[in-house]
Amino acid sequence: MRIYQLYVRGDDAFVEDVVSRTIDNGYSAFCLTVDTAHYSRRERDIAKRYVRESRVRATGGDFQKGLDWRTVKLIRDKYKIPLILKGIATAEDAAIAIDHGVDWIYVSNHGGRQLDHGRGSMHVLPEIVDAVAGRAKIMVDGSICRGTDIVKAIASGADLVGIGRLQCWALAAAGQAGIVRMLELLEDEMIRCLGLLGVTSLGELNKSCLHAAAPTNAPSVFSAFPLLDIEPYRY
Repeated sequence: MRIYQLYVRGDDAFVEDVVSRTIDNGYSAFCLTVDTAHYSRRERDIAKRYVRESRVRATGGDFQKGLDWRTVKLIRDKYKIPLILKGIATAEDAAIAIDHGVDWIYVSNHGGRQLDHGRGSMHVLPEIVDAVAGRAKIMVDGSICRGTDIVKAIASGADLVGIGRLQCWALAAAGQAGIVRMLELLEDEMIRCLGLLGVTSLGELNKSCLHAAAPTNAPSVFSAFPLLDIEPYRY
């Protein structure tokens, strides 16, 4: 499934041109990013004095800030390609998206980098699943680090699970071979998890496989805001 994800950087004509080219190039779905009205204060980048060149060069940010349901309706009314909204974090917004004909609800908190103290994707997923009630497909990402995390997300009601950061880590560690090995590990972990749960397919998973548990790990280097060994940011 090839998805084109857009950060809006122009007017209606800009959006229509991108959607048309997405369809012409054979993409399976078109995705609007809806949780970046403002670029967040990323203190890890500030502490490291990192400047994202793409942000320096980027123009048209006001169009993303002005994104609203009118743009969703424009795409839905004019184009037949499946439409995804990425960044849905409440049952209320999921219901409004369904009312506007959105085909996929993408539950995400942008890797925990946008809104401080915002709820995690897995936390809000169950209530969004209930609000959608089968009227659209559901995707989710955020802190997916093991095959068991994928199993838990699907048992919670997700149809598709994003593994963005895992791909970045694997690629940085060993290039293409790292990506392949990462996928092999995820597959192995998922197969073992399914077998130990007493099921033979992802389709057999449901909420009965889950039980709420309190967090057991303190923040670490794999957290969205890890401990920084840089003054004055050391905890």
